[in-house]
Amino acid sequence: MTFTVLLAVSGAFGVLALPTHGPPLASASANGVPVSSGSQSFEAGWWSRAAVDRDVYSATSMEELLAARAAAAAAAAAAAAEAAAAEAAKAAREDAERDGDSPRLSSGLADAYLTVDDDELAAFLVGKTDLWIRPVDSGVTSPYGPREIICNAAGCSNSFHDGVDFGAACGTPIRAVSAGRVVGVGPAGGYGNRVVVYHGAGIESIYGHLQDESDSVEVGDLIEPGTVIGHVGETGVASGCHLDLKIRSHGDYVSPSPFFAERGVQF
Repeated sequence: MTFTVLLAVSGAFGVLALPTHGPPLASASANGVPVSSGSQSFEAGWWSRAAVDRDVYSATSMEELLAARAAAAAAAAAAAAEAAAAEAAKAAREDAERDGDSPRLSSGLADAYLTVDDDELAAFLVGKTDLWIRPVDSGVTSPYGPREIICNAAGCSNSFHDGVDFGAACGTPIRAVSAGRVVGVGPAGGYGNRVVVYHGAGIESIYGHLQDESDSVEVGDLIEPGTVIGHVGETGVASGCHLDLKIRSHGDYVSPSPFFAERGVQF
């Protein structure tokens, strides 16, 4: 009995300790390909990993990669330039409002009036476009062109005067220089209280520094030449009572004196 047990135990240890000999065993891997490791054999499956993105490009060659990067850089530069232009335009509008170079309209209707499709205005102007008059009977005290800057509590004037000043007394009635539609009424920064009249064909007349609450027209009104639109004052950047008259043609200021001279009116 004892002999039999010892024999079984030694036999078991012998089996466990025996190395594998003979030719290597071949076995099939997970894809059916035999894999051999010499004296030992094992089965190896496919090793895989998640797909790796190649940045944000779909290029398949170095040339394509460089081209994609250049296109992305160009798009970023264009976006930056567009943002800078928008910011500059915003700053320019704010500066213009502070300096009184852009009308602050008192009604959202004004945008509709400032178009060539204003049939009502076109019909109203028939036979009236050649009639132009002086806004006040006073003489010019400050012409169009360079001048000294003046400042007060409302701000400072520009170094270039893009209108003409008439030295009329405060309270003097101001007449519309020609027929048109009122498109702006209200305060305009350094330009004080202001009225803007559109005469068609891209022409506007702009009247500045009016007395407070002296406006006698409203946005949308169709007015005849000589209609009183307000009264002379000294609001905004002004050193005394006067009317500042500006003429704007297709968005650009022009010298009022030659403009009126061409229409038979001398300042």
